[in-house]
Amino acid sequence: MKDSTIQLSRGHLFALGSMSVALAALAFFLGFTVAERVRPQAEAQTGAPPLIAEEVREGSLEALLARVADHQAADLAFPAELESTDRTVSANGVPTGGWAIQVAEYPDRESADRLVEELRATSLTAYRVAAIVGGHRVQRVRVSGFTSREAAMAQVESIGARSGATAAVVVPAP
Repeated sequence: MKDSTIQLSRGHLFALGSMSVALAALAFFLGFTVAERVRPQAEAQTGAPPLIAEEVREGSLEALLARVADHQAADLAFPAELESTDRTVSANGVPTGGWAIQVAEYPDRESADRLVEELRATSLTAYRVAAIVGGHRVQRVRVSGFTSREAAMAQVESIGARSGATAAVVVPAP
């Protein structure tokens, strides 16, 4: 049995590519032509009004703007519970507002959780937050419950000493 191969020159490849582009353009054009002929029939069958009224479609921009101006926009308001500024604690124990003192940062979760439990045992509101620093995931331990930055700053030394932190930082609670 002979080994049969197909050889194509650059001219053949160019011709095949040109024909492919021409066929795609023809299919695209035919799609638009057929759609223009079928659309009025489809609207009549479904009974749905067109998105833009026919008189506006063929009219001017001013006519469209006048029709839009005639319609009153709905009065939107946030529910009262969304307007509340109360700072609360989420289900996982992380505060949703106020200020916190960051007392430590660990590369592993277990060490951070251990310190969180120790701080909670001393009646502090401690929690752990994950962060990416220098491309590495770290676990930060924070103590929250401060309504202002000044209140947190006043407790930095005290909480730093209780946690063993050498450089505590005041940060906004998430």
